[in-house]
Amino acid sequence: MKRIVWHGIKDVRLETGAEIPKCEEGGVLIKTEAFSVCGTDVKAYNAGNTRLTHPQTVGHEFVGRIEESKTPVFSKGERVVMAPTIGCGECHYCKTGKRNLCAKPRSIGFQIPGAMAEYLSLPADAVTGGHLIKCSDDIPAAVAAIAEPLSCVINGLSRAPVNTMQDVVIIGMGAIGLLHAIAIRNFGVTNIITSEFPGRKADIAQDLGFTVVFPEELTKTWKDLSGGLGFELVVIAAPDQQVQETAPMYARKGGYVSYFASLPPEHEKINLSSRMIHYNELVLYGTSDSTPKHVEEAVKLLSERKDDFSKMITVLPMEQWLEAYQGVMDMKYAKVVLTP
Repeated sequence: MKRIVWHGIKDVRLETGAEIPKCEEGGVLIKTEAFSVCGTDVKAYNAGNTRLTHPQTVGHEFVGRIEESKTPVFSKGERVVMAPTIGCGECHYCKTGKRNLCAKPRSIGFQIPGAMAEYLSLPADAVTGGHLIKCSDDIPAAVAAIAEPLSCVINGLSRAPVNTMQDVVIIGMGAIGLLHAIAIRNFGVTNIITSEFPGRKADIAQDLGFTVVFPEELTKTWKDLSGGLGFELVVIAAPDQQVQETAPMYARKGGYVSYFASLPPEHEKINLSSRMIHYNELVLYGTSDSTPKHVEEAVKLLSERKDDFSKMITVLPMEQWLEAYQGVMDMKYAKVVLTP
């Protein structure tokens, strides 16, 4: 089979002729239909990742069909997506339903060979932990492949009462920003402002019907754009230190600020106004990964809004993985899905 393998920084290779992995007892063997490129994959290519040991097949966002099953839970031919961080099932977080925060997690594409391959073998604990989610055939493969990043967005939005809101701003309209915008629209929010520099990502946001404000304009017009009060929710989808420091000022009193995008270790410290947070009663929160429940919700949303999600996706064959990575780095693409 073909697979994309990380051997080290700036050393990722498309390899052919690899043996198809065996189906483990209690697990499943999946024949992939499509897999998408995550920002984490690009970061690992450029700077490595402490969770990676080489060589390792990368990728954790995918859709595929069961090729072989050694569990009664799944049958051959069933279509599945996945919450890729497999919890231990024993720690406090797993037992309280927060498997994404597991104290001893394993994830495909890191500790377990990943999804950027023609076949993917998943262990028994991926099945028993409920990490595999069935996916209907009405969702195109390229759209189904983004169930995992959408599930992370749904996790983040679950931390705030979005269904009661009308004024939201999203800063950064890469894949994650666009996923937020579409998901938030599904809550019935009427005033969704997106902030992005001119280019492909801003064009996609406009094509989807969202109001796009360039970053320098946002700093001048945010009150006018939010009825003079500020936004009920500020979503930070840009891994930029200055953005993350200034974003809370766009929130109205009692508002929420989602720190979805993380910063690299060398720039992880930011300066915030304690007085603003205190006197405006702001809620600042982080979010990471997702649980199987969030993936189930993502599959439902993908089915309902498949046409919207398809507009942000570029599909390439896996042989063009480097073009995909480079296109993400150059902001040429919003979201790239590869096909085997």
